[in-house]
Amino acid sequence: MDVKSRNYLLMNRQALENDIKTSYIMDRMISDEVLTLQEEETVRQQNTRKERAAMLINIILTKDNNSYRSFYNALLHEGYRDLAALLQDGIPAVSSGNRKSSMDGMTSCVKTILCEGGVPQRPVVFVTRPKLVDAIKKKLYCLGSDPGWVTVYGMAGCGKTVLTAEALRDPQLLEDCFPGGVHWISVGKQDKAGLLIKLQNLCRRLEHDSPLSQRPLNIEEAKDRLRLLMLRKYPRSLLVLDDIWDSWVLKAFDNQCQVLITSRDRSVTDAVAGNKYEVHVESGLAHEKGLEILSLFVNMKISELPEQANCLVRECKGSPLVISLIGALLRDFPSRWEYYLRQLQNKQFKRIRKSSSYDYEALDEAMSISVEQLDDNYKDYYKDLSILPKDVKVPTKVLCILWDMETEEVEDILQEFVNKSLLFCDRNGKSFHYYLHDLQLDFLTEKNRNQLQELHKNIVNQYKKYYKLNTPVLSQEDCMYWYNFLAYHMAGAKMQQELRDLMFSLDWIKAKTELVGPAHLIHEYVEYSSILDQKV
Repeated sequence: MDVKSRNYLLMNRQALENDIKTSYIMDRMISDEVLTLQEEETVRQQNTRKERAAMLINIILTKDNNSYRSFYNALLHEGYRDLAALLQDGIPAVSSGNRKSSMDGMTSCVKTILCEGGVPQRPVVFVTRPKLVDAIKKKLYCLGSDPGWVTVYGMAGCGKTVLTAEALRDPQLLEDCFPGGVHWISVGKQDKAGLLIKLQNLCRRLEHDSPLSQRPLNIEEAKDRLRLLMLRKYPRSLLVLDDIWDSWVLKAFDNQCQVLITSRDRSVTDAVAGNKYEVHVESGLAHEKGLEILSLFVNMKISELPEQANCLVRECKGSPLVISLIGALLRDFPSRWEYYLRQLQNKQFKRIRKSSSYDYEALDEAMSISVEQLDDNYKDYYKDLSILPKDVKVPTKVLCILWDMETEEVEDILQEFVNKSLLFCDRNGKSFHYYLHDLQLDFLTEKNRNQLQELHKNIVNQYKKYYKLNTPVLSQEDCMYWYNFLAYHMAGAKMQQELRDLMFSLDWIKAKTELVGPAHLIHEYVEYSSILDQKV
């Protein structure tokens, strides 16, 4: 529907709701094939004449120009000439019927629907990620007409909110699945008082035609109010809960409606009922996408970017948040390419700070808030991961030895990190391997820099306690990890005598050479030569 026509409906909404009786008007609109029998039934289910009129207008607002003309003509023929006169100047011109005109009208309507629903606008710098956007739309279509949940999850700053908002800009998706509109709430970390305020504001927004209704006084009352509003006034609409941290918060929105949530925690919907679908937002942008973002920030062609641009994108590890922070800084300080590259290489995350379209102004803030949400005992386990090698998938058995626990206990702890997008899991049959995103590992090593030696020492001592005087054998899933990285941990622990004893052990040399060949062994002799050459 054209913006002008829509505005005339909105301006005269109160007069229309106060006067019209919907039954005969709907008959004419059904005969014009602009109103369905299902929509007619939705209107009839409302309790009062005014509520039925309000619902009919809500439905018309989601439709095209033909619906406006049909409604106007129905008013004329059913004796509401005074009301028809109010809408006369808003009658849309008849287009030539080409597809472009139709799409332009639809686009204007979509913009209005999303604006009214509180959906965020595109960020100033935006690059497309069509596969992820299509994945979100596909899961929304999977909901059909049934209540359910779509969870868009991933680590901090991966673009969950931007991608979700982009998926909702599809006119066909809104027409097919959510003709009642979209209602977006930025939730974040909340206590009960904060959640009640969010619910009260949402109810007030949905009750725009009843401004004098009393606001709900507690969460249960607000939940009931929201349920009735979604059922009676917005039966085919989508509720979007952005940035959900706690499963108990979702229970307030568990109202048999259709809900999309964004979260770092994959398991957050475990506490609610209904059909559930997931979209995992991968943590890394392609290199070319990263360069495209930088070029848009500094208003240069990709081919004109300085040589540091490629290095910067590589150091950002594909994070949309980090690339956007760096791009925004370079827009203000275009001569600082080398400086910001050096800050990234030296892990000086606190110095990379800038207001952006993301919720966080610095990388360390985005990372640390996820870690702070962990229980205290889980924080210690997560800190232990600071000494893991980069780009290495670690078998569960290694962490069983480190923590002196059974496999099931360790997997439960690690699953908590995976659910909160603080760790990644590669499931290869029965064997689980875990790894950190490079930025997460950089953050951990910087945060725990003064404790790294002790952490390395702890894993070496746990290895010695477990294997005593033996060496791992190939049939054990942790075998290759120790042969590749035990020396690395000993060097990090500054256990120089133990490192010398290991590297000069004939049993170790023989076993390692047979398993991985001589090249890796020679590399370690070169890497740790300053320690191995010392006279004892």
